[in-house]
Amino acid sequence: MINHIFHAHSGLRFLVLLAGVVALIVLALGVFGRRPYERPSRISMAVFTGVMDLQVLLGIVMVVLGCFYPALMGHLAMMILAAVAAHGCSVYARKQTDGRRAHTVALVGVVLALLLIVGGISAIGRSPVGSSGTATCTAASR
Repeated sequence: MINHIFHAHSGLRFLVLLAGVVALIVLALGVFGRRPYERPSRISMAVFTGVMDLQVLLGIVMVVLGCFYPALMGHLAMMILAAVAAHGCSVYARKQTDGRRAHTVALVGVVLALLLIVGGISAIGRSPVGSSGTATCTAASR
């Protein structure tokens, strides 16, 4: 069962990255188009943070089930910081009255989260967009 969760967690990173790139595009269009922070921007942030929350949840379940190795500490820290950055900037952006400022705050949150995600994936020796690396969840890594 833990291997199924591991593979789901590993594969979900592509959706997290895709949602992040979509949010980047939507928010950048909002910043440069001087649009109000409305439905498309809110939805793109909600999808990005929601998929990231699911990813964090799967990661926590894996650790609870015994999949843990030393390199995972940096990965865990960076991923939690990424989720905090995305959520924090999303909440702060929704409270802004100026649309350009709201888009800018949300955009900074997505960029910061994506940088932390790439760093967190690299911390365990994997590639953000490939399947290279040595991280596995086997009895030897527990």
